Amino acid sequence: MYCNILDGVVMAEKSNTNEDAAQTALMCQFCDQQNIKWKCVDCDILLCSSCKEKIHKKLKSADKHKILSIQDIGKNTSTAKRVNSNIVTVTITHLVLSTGAAVLDNESICQLFVSYNFLGIKANELETPFSLPKPKAEQQINFNFSKTYHVDMATNYPKRQYLAGMLLPDDPDGGRIRFTVVSEPSEDDDDGECEDIGIAFVSVRDILINHNDVIDHDIPIFDSKNEKEKIGALNVTVQCLSALEAIEKEMQIDGTF
Repeated sequence: MYCNILDGVVMAEKSNTNEDAAQTALMCQFCDQQNIKWKCVDCDILLCSSCKEKIHKKLKSADKHKILSIQDIGKNTSTAKRVNSNIVTVTITHLVLSTGAAVLDNESICQLFVSYNFLGIKANELETPFSLPKPKAEQQINFNFSKTYHVDMATNYPKRQYLAGMLLPDDPDGGRIRFTVVSEPSEDDDDGECEDIGIAFVSVRDILINHNDVIDHDIPIFDSKNEKEKIGALNVTVQCLSALEAIEKEMQIDGTF
């Protein structure tokens, strides 16, 4: 079992005017203590004295890291970025079907919704709360379905562990979040069943490698029966870079995951 790593927050924002910088509580990024004493320049994290000695020293090449007293840097920092490494947000904004997509001519497909698999959460919790009529070619249907997940170690360890697992080479989904476009039978079709018609992917590994969240990005939808055939695009947002960067550092500590 590893120690609790809660939000590391430092925020000192200076307005465009001459107003004084506003600050919120400084918290160690390895525990819930606010008694911040140090900053590791290489890791870009804040530390209390206890975690500096007991945890940070276990990181690879930690003996070569530059550690500064918080007093030495606090006075000269006009703007500090708040990094919340304990929250992940996924948004499904809209969907478009491409001209010529076979699904457009399939009269049995009338209503569409989108689901995805993530963090080991039950599938019915990750579906858009409603289905929408199948659009015409190149016309979008809007879901605007957004969920924020807490992945802190203290109370959401399984979710954080799931994210860590997505970074490993043996992850069964290849480090990707899989989105599925589903056809829902009409209300008067008592014998009809839901049918997967398209799939789309976002790689969390690529988010970490590229150091960029996926923001309002159109990802290709492929035919569920032929992943080489593109049938449309799904506009999504996946914000998890801060969490992934923190988890990548935590994975260097023996016994963390």
